[in-house]
Amino acid sequence: MNNNTVNQANDMARIANYRLHAENLSVPVMNGFEVLNNNNPQTILLATGHGFTEQLVSDGHIEDGEFEKRIELVITKTKDFMKANGLENVENSFIPYKEYNSEVFNYKLYVQDLIIPSNGEKSVIRNMIAFFVEPRMKDFYQLCIGVGPLKMPTEQLKIGVIDLQNDLITQSLDNIMKTLMDNLKYKN
Repeated sequence: MNNNTVNQANDMARIANYRLHAENLSVPVMNGFEVLNNNNPQTILLATGHGFTEQLVSDGHIEDGEFEKRIELVITKTKDFMKANGLENVENSFIPYKEYNSEVFNYKLYVQDLIIPSNGEKSVIRNMIAFFVEPRMKDFYQLCIGVGPLKMPTEQLKIGVIDLQNDLITQSLDNIMKTLMDNLKYKN
């Protein structure tokens, strides 16, 4: 076998492990959401409903002490993708939000704003992303709830600001994310 074939076989085995490991998790789906088929082998769950998108992505095994580095890598690669696709305000698009502990997992949350210019208007997608490591298999995950694209002035959503008192969109994301984090558990 040549190196290319070996690399492809290793990649396929690694991706299969993402799915196998994730099968140990009971992933909640919000009421009224429809689970979608997806072609990305790292996407464990993709569901939509009521204008929101719920997603769980596995980014594979992580060594002890690499959690922060992996988050930085994901953010950097996401920003590179955003720049390459002409999105605005890329450098300020991720806002550290808070840390949250459920009975099972320890989460580090970020709010992400994607500003999409189109025909002189701007659309906004706001995501709340919870990064966590599954402690048994040491896999790195991203649990995301997002809303949009919304056609609205960016100052109305207060881009770059988390205002739970006055911003009903972010308040809704926060409530949904808390429900998801509290109900993500191991299968019995």
